[in-house]
Amino acid sequence: MNKATKSLGPKQRIIETALNLFYNQGYLATGINQIIDEAGVSKASFYDHFKSKEDLCVSYLQARGSLWGGMLKEKIEEYKKPRDRFLAPLAYFDEWLPQCKFRGCAFLNIASEITDTHSSMRKEVVYTKDGLKSIIRELTKDLKDSDAKYKGLDIEFVVNAYFVLMEGAISASQIYGDLGPIETARRSILKIVCKET
Repeated sequence: MNKATKSLGPKQRIIETALNLFYNQGYLATGINQIIDEAGVSKASFYDHFKSKEDLCVSYLQARGSLWGGMLKEKIEEYKKPRDRFLAPLAYFDEWLPQCKFRGCAFLNIASEITDTHSSMRKEVVYTKDGLKSIIRELTKDLKDSDAKYKGLDIEFVVNAYFVLMEGAISASQIYGDLGPIETARRSILKIVCKET
């Protein structure tokens, strides 16, 4: 446990520990005893804050979503032109994927480990991905309103196409350990949406 984590209360220490362990070693490979040990809390303290490992995982996903979403929004705000803002999520991936050593998306990783689509963990993954779609929807609306050449955009089609290309590119980048798939997604989106070759 690092110095900054040590100064946190027990609940936040547990979540910070989960942010590291669940992301880097996986949900199924991480036991509650390891979390308790690395967070420096007692078993009683753990269960005071979380009913179960699944309950902790939901909190982990919420914390991860808040961090990740905040960083994505910061990246979008770096750009002023609607076209640049529309492409900003892919610019963010260009930075984020190498930083995380191509470990990929925490939400896709959890979804691949948890097969029960009705579990609270999978529902949290869907909730977060729906939030990402909402961001893309706003960026698409702004793009459509920015120039007559975009007035024919079918917003829902663009949102879904962008989302599928983006998620596929993240997974492929994780598999191959490089940014080539992100560039392919960018070029595909430019071709489909912006009619640029």
